[in-house]
Amino acid sequence: MSDAPEDFHDEDLPEQMRIRREKLDRLREAGIDPYPVDYPRTTSIAPLREKYQDLDADQWTGERVAVAGRVMLYRTGGKLCFATIRDDSGAIQVMLSLDKVGAEALESWKNDVDLGDHVGVEGEVITSKRGELSVMADRWTLTSKCLRPLPEKHKGLTDPEARVRHRYVDLIVNPEARQMVQQRAAAVQALRSVLLERDFLEVETPMLQQIHGGLRRGRSRLTSTPTISTSTFGSPRSCS
Repeated sequence: MSDAPEDFHDEDLPEQMRIRREKLDRLREAGIDPYPVDYPRTTSIAPLREKYQDLDADQWTGERVAVAGRVMLYRTGGKLCFATIRDDSGAIQVMLSLDKVGAEALESWKNDVDLGDHVGVEGEVITSKRGELSVMADRWTLTSKCLRPLPEKHKGLTDPEARVRHRYVDLIVNPEARQMVQQRAAAVQALRSVLLERDFLEVETPMLQQIHGGLRRGRSRLTSTPTISTSTFGSPRSCS
């Protein structure tokens, strides 16, 4: 159930959020799904960067790929636009030129795409005149519209309390936060693999459950969860 008051309107939102919602409405009115179910990418970014790490500047490889990621940097020009997109493995520059994608697609990119959006880009792998590995787009697709602006790119998200309360933002903008999650997942997976190889049995032991039971020592405590209107039982240790 929403916590928003009944008289809440879009005009009560910050300007950037209101603009993004207007773009969302415009896309839907044009028959464009801003949240498609799937995008058929052909590779992730890290293997692509590794394959062409020694490519000289201003080269065209002839290889066509489809990559997808979140728009982290964005620069718009008259007939050429640049963006840096990032997936879970790395980041790469994409370029959209008038002669490659056409006037309509380029104008749509300029008007509809914001920082934080997820996009899919299909095109040829090249290096720019400055030697930056890039994908020169033939076509692009909006795969997920971001309705909340990201923190300012230079300042980032530095407040410790904000990083804890808005963990999803922390994972988006702070590489060290993502690295910690990846390292933890790798450690848990390694531990699980070793134990399974030794014939250990993995079982789930939930600390909070709706049915009272399994507590021999200590008195169970009832914990309320107002957000989802649910009460759960837990041991004194788990609820402290």
